[in-house]
Amino acid sequence: MTRTEEYAPGRLLDVRGETGPVVLLWHGRGADARGVLATLSERIAGHGLTVVTADWDADRPDGGRGDLLGSLGRARELAVERDQDPDTITVAGWSLGAVAATGLALDTEGLGLGVGALVLIAPADGPRAVNALSGRPLPASLPDGAGRCHIDIVYGESDTVTPPDMVCGLELRLRAAGWATSLHELDGDHGDVVGSTYDERRDAYVPAATPRALAGATATAQVVAAAATSSS
Repeated sequence: MTRTEEYAPGRLLDVRGETGPVVLLWHGRGADARGVLATLSERIAGHGLTVVTADWDADRPDGGRGDLLGSLGRARELAVERDQDPDTITVAGWSLGAVAATGLALDTEGLGLGVGALVLIAPADGPRAVNALSGRPLPASLPDGAGRCHIDIVYGESDTVTPPDMVCGLELRLRAAGWATSLHELDGDHGDVVGSTYDERRDAYVPAATPRALAGATATAQVVAAAATSSS
C-alpha cells in the first residue's frame, strides 16, 4: 500500500508500508524525482519496513535544505506515531542525496537529533559534491565517528558518475575518522543500484526493468533492510 502526502507546500512524499522501522529515502540531483526510487522503495517495504520517499530540489535558493529537513521531520513523526524512537530511523540517500545524508550524520548534534543508521548509495565526494544541508562540500577533516551510527555504502562497479575510487575514498575518509562502515559493491552502474537507468531524451534517471537494474534494487534493499533492522 502506498499513500502520498504533502509534507510542505508543493512538496510530496510517498509512504509505503504501515508497520516496521521507518526508512527515509532521498533521491539525487533533479527536482521532485522521488519516482526514480519507486522500485527500490517497494523492495525495501517488502522487508516489512515503513519507507518514506521524499521529493526535494537542490536548485531551490536554500539548496534543498528546507525540503530535506521537512521530509526528515515527517519521517520522524511517523516513527513516533508507530511508537518508535525517532532517533533510530534509517536515512538512505542516492548520489547527491547520499551527500546530504552524510552531512546529516556529521551534524546530528548541531541539528539536535539522532540517526539510527545511514545507507549511502553511490555517494559523491569532493569539491563539486555540495551537501545541501550546509551549502558546502563535505569537510576535508571529518568529525570523530566513534560511537555514532553505522554507515553502509553501496556502489556499482561500473559507475562512471560516482566512480568506485571516489566512493571507496569517502569510505576510507569516514573509517579513518572513526566511523563504523561497510562497503557493498554491486554489478551495475549509477542507476542500476537503485533500479533505474539514464534516459538521454529526458536528461534524467527513470525506473528500469532490466535484469541488472532489478537485481541492483533488490541487493540495495537488502542492505537497507539489514541496517534498519539492526538500528531499531
